[in-house]
Amino acid sequence: MLIRRTMSSIGGDVMEAELNSMRDVAVRLAQAAGRYAVAELEGNLGIEAKGNGSDVVTRVDHEAERRIVAGIRDAFPHHTILGEESGRHGDRDAAVRWLVDPLDGTNNYVMGLPMFGVCLTACLGDEPVVAVVHDSVRDITTSAIRDGGAIRGERRLTLGEAPPLNRATLSWTQGYAVCYDDPFRTRAMESMERATKRVLRTWSPSIDWGLVAAGHIGAFVAYRNEVWDLVGGALIVQEAGGVVHHAPDHDCVIAGHADTVLELRSLLGV
Repeated sequence: MLIRRTMSSIGGDVMEAELNSMRDVAVRLAQAAGRYAVAELEGNLGIEAKGNGSDVVTRVDHEAERRIVAGIRDAFPHHTILGEESGRHGDRDAAVRWLVDPLDGTNNYVMGLPMFGVCLTACLGDEPVVAVVHDSVRDITTSAIRDGGAIRGERRLTLGEAPPLNRATLSWTQGYAVCYDDPFRTRAMESMERATKRVLRTWSPSIDWGLVAAGHIGAFVAYRNEVWDLVGGALIVQEAGGVVHHAPDHDCVIAGHADTVLELRSLLGV
């Protein structure tokens, strides 16, 4: 199997059954973290500024990450973990590395907007092999294993036919370091709004990745986002039959229906 060859090439010994186990654990932990966040929504969130931009963090982010990290370490003690809030846990040279975003969409969360979730990804080297995105409010989980397909709940995902670009709904997200007058952002948003049916801005990639993998939107465009928001979702879209284009010169990722991605590349010049 391709998975086994990939594992062997980096010196790992992870087999198909272990990948399934990793997905099962990730699904369970993501769902538990999402339900915890929903339960705490009306409480004292302990909001603090994060970084130099407009981002924030809450006590719920920290506690949800603590629970996820503990769950992964209990199930897979030899894996390393990179948490968005707490940094690295475990041996940095471990074959398997987890990326943990325990509360994706924190700004939505603190405003009471029901669009936030959880992103968990397991990588071998730099290659994602297991990915889970969880829509916490709707309690919907989308997941994938490299070369094993993508599922939402128990349903296997296939993107199906792409609508023409002028009838397609897209989703856009950007990193907090992107300023309002960023030239690429300004040009891309104007071009997409003119050429498509609608451009969503959920500010929660865990929601966006689930929507595109389920075929509800034509594509997802992410500009200068953090690694937690990108690699797992990209795997899910690929395993659902979509394509992912990385434009390093623009630090931009476009994922979705193959035809839609091709049209967007032409439209945005990437």
